[in-house]
Amino acid sequence: MPKTPMRSSKSTSRRTMPRRGAKSGTMESQTKEELYRKAKKAGIEGRSQMSKSELISALRQR
Repeated sequence: MPKTPMRSSKSTSRRTMPRRGAKSGTMESQTKEELYRKAKKAGIEGRSQMSKSELISALRQR
């Protein structure tokens, strides 16, 4: 019978873990998807074509 690889005992995914060194709640520590949702809620047009840094800039200008 072939052995199955062992899974990590950690149940938290990397996306939900705060990045080390980043202040929690800062836009830089959020994912592009999170920023996109905020931009959508803020009514920012052209958000689907924006990079993460462009989303941050657009959100800060609002």
